[in-house]
Amino acid sequence: MPPKGLQGETEESLEAKAGRLLFVGLPVTRLDRHWRALLREVRPGGVILFGRNVESAEQVALLNAQIRDAAGARVFIGVDQEGGLVDRFREICEPAPSAKAVREAARADLAEVYGFLTARVLRLLGFNMNFAPVLDLSGDNEENGLRARTFGVNPEMVSLLGGAYLDGLQRGQIIGVGKHFPGLGGSKVDSHRRLPVVTHTWQEIFQRDLVPFMDLMFHRPGERLRSVMVSHAAFPDISEFLQELFRQQGDPPTMQGLHEFPATISGNVTTRLLRRIMKFDGLVITDDMEMGAVVQTLSVPAASLRAIEAGSDMVLICEHEENVVAARDEFVRAVREQRLSMRAVNAAVRRMEWAMQLAGEPEQFDTEEFNAVSRRVGRLKLDLKAAEETGQYAPVYGTDDDGTRLSSNFLRTSDPLANGGKEE
Repeated sequence: MPPKGLQGETEESLEAKAGRLLFVGLPVTRLDRHWRALLREVRPGGVILFGRNVESAEQVALLNAQIRDAAGARVFIGVDQEGGLVDRFREICEPAPSAKAVREAARADLAEVYGFLTARVLRLLGFNMNFAPVLDLSGDNEENGLRARTFGVNPEMVSLLGGAYLDGLQRGQIIGVGKHFPGLGGSKVDSHRRLPVVTHTWQEIFQRDLVPFMDLMFHRPGERLRSVMVSHAAFPDISEFLQELFRQQGDPPTMQGLHEFPATISGNVTTRLLRRIMKFDGLVITDDMEMGAVVQTLSVPAASLRAIEAGSDMVLICEHEENVVAARDEFVRAVREQRLSMRAVNAAVRRMEWAMQLAGEPEQFDTEEFNAVSRRVGRLKLDLKAAEETGQYAPVYGTDDDGTRLSSNFLRTSDPLANGGKEE
């Protein structure tokens, strides 16, 4: 008899669903026979493109059409198109402004225009997801890899500008992914290289770092976040606090040595904080599982399974083909051995389908419109510069009575852990 949760599931459907938990990178600019066969075999839920995949606008649009043909029409096709330092299309389109440029202009209306123009570029190229906005509270920190990628250090301004950008992006039918939950602003190490340890207290994280995420998930009139990316950083204070809180509620303890592991594989951060306390039931995607912060402690397949067990829905594997196949096989093996429940896999698939509802049908590439949007991006950069120089700033985005925007403002009680994270 198959293990509990596998009754009615064929081997094919199990492997197909396991493949959907993967968000993978490719090394090519066109799908050859090998990569077409691999996508058809693994059927990843998402594919991410980088600068290495870009030669021309027409070529990117064709590559994305090939990906949909091989992996299925409902595949997420994403990109890190933040602008500024992280601009995958600077060689084929007007270089996009940075979040810092939006921050210095401090105009929410221009942030929304920027989001919409980004959506038009991405839609014309065949994408349906953007790994933006960056919601970390950080200035021009050279140590943590964020630099000009953030909308600022104040929760109010990050909520205002990041939320306006999300409005424009999702109004243009591109799914936004807020990152890097629960906030990398307190880190002093770039997680691409090694594991950052964020020393913020749990009170600081609840009252400040989580504000933009909570705003964009629940507390604003416009578009809401449907997806977040969990960071590769350790948060020892909040992890230990949540461990104790949920121990008092009768939960078994999680792994020891919490400070040694990134949030991506921490049930404290993803399941307890994001799912149970914040009650976010959207799509959760990890940062790249091949980054230094992860591989210095675990193999990619083992870390990928840990991330799904911890509450993520999809794992990002950007470089190596062998890790993609090995992670898929690890998921299948874990379900068969009852280490991973089919219920968790089905819940992840359900969240993918919910997020995908925002994206429209793929568009045909239109050279004339693409060039027109590129010119509009150039004009937007002039408008952002003018706003910075003239000081036409937007009002501070605080509470209704002009108070500071803290997480406790959003709750019916001033205790950010009311009910201990229990369902009401």
